[in-house]
Amino acid sequence: MSLGIESIIEGQIQHIQQELRLHDRAMAASSCGITIADAQRPDLPLIYVNDAFITITGYTRKEVMDRNCRFLQSDDRDQPAVDEIRRAIRMGTHCKVLLRNYRKDGTFFWNELFMSPLYEGDLLTHFIGIQTDVTAREEARQQVIQKQRALEAALAELRETQVMLIHAEKMNALGQMVAGVAHEINNPISFVNSNIHALKPMVVDIVAAYTSLEQLAQRTDTSDISRAIETLRKDADIDFLVEDLDDLIDTSLAGLDRVRKIVQELRTFSRLDEAEYKLADLRENVESTLLIAQVALNKGIQVHLKLDDLPEIKCRPAELNQVFLNLILNAVQAIGEQAGTITIAGRDTGVAIVLTFTDTGCGMSPDVMKNIFNPFFTTKPIGVGTGLGLTIAYKIITAGHGGTIDVASILGHGTTFTIHLPKEMPE
Repeated sequence: MSLGIESIIEGQIQHIQQELRLHDRAMAASSCGITIADAQRPDLPLIYVNDAFITITGYTRKEVMDRNCRFLQSDDRDQPAVDEIRRAIRMGTHCKVLLRNYRKDGTFFWNELFMSPLYEGDLLTHFIGIQTDVTAREEARQQVIQKQRALEAALAELRETQVMLIHAEKMNALGQMVAGVAHEINNPISFVNSNIHALKPMVVDIVAAYTSLEQLAQRTDTSDISRAIETLRKDADIDFLVEDLDDLIDTSLAGLDRVRKIVQELRTFSRLDEAEYKLADLRENVESTLLIAQVALNKGIQVHLKLDDLPEIKCRPAELNQVFLNLILNAVQAIGEQAGTITIAGRDTGVAIVLTFTDTGCGMSPDVMKNIFNPFFTTKPIGVGTGLGLTIAYKIITAGHGGTIDVASILGHGTTFTIHLPKEMPE
């Protein structure tokens, strides 16, 4: 009877041993690194590693046994995955992470780690780690990400090019229109101005001749002629005409001079012949731009200029005029129909000219400010704005003039755009 029990026990032991050998062979044959760490000992030392772990890391069993497997991280400990592992160890839970690890020879590899706890009842005894070298997969993924980023950059550049082409076409059309209007106005104004200048001495001569005739008639002492002259003077209101003629001609000449200045400002704004860099007076540019924007300014908006003593700066004047126009029109729209002020100020820092455009309008939220220079972003109703104005302004200032443009705003309290224009363009 005892022999039968012993044979049964021996058979069970052999079966268990065969299963253990099968488990060992299976773990040894796995292409994944397998580790077992003792959770009952301080610092969770390794008590088992399979052949694949040795192959992947290049370490021998003797070099890794009784060590915490953090040695695979070398000095690269500042990884989010490390915090996840620590959290899983502290909570006694599963985790899956992607780690930057290093072989014995110092070469880098990506380690996809599955870590699971082993329990005997409620007692945590071990942690099992399954490690896979996924370097090839991650490198392929990084290549895909880089290609995607390159495509996104190319798309962004294409959109910026599209924006600038639209801007160039609009500016060319606007410049031609403004220059054409200025030319057409200038021709009739020139000959009207010339005619009035010629008319003034003629009127003086006519008045003088009439006065001489009147004096001559009075000297002849002919009562009929004197009465006729007196009647004519009263009927024609000669006294009023003589008194008012000078004022009429002078105010007409002043009006014509104003029109001449408007034509000059229109030409200054268009500057079709100034596509290249040249020295320009920024105050003159701002004033000509304000003239163009005059129709948009309601009677309640006051514009304050603080641009005295600014030196000339090398720039593309026509492009800067477009920037100024966009900022002024945006300020007008922000103020709306209410009373408000637009203050345009400038100062010389020595290396740059700093311009600020400040309005007392509705202001912007942080979310709007974050996107304000993005192409096609607009807070205006559909069909009112294209969302290109500030994008174009940003490109002109940064790419075209090597400067910066920033915005600061408080919702409900107005907005300030600040432009830095370097005096010397970067090479």
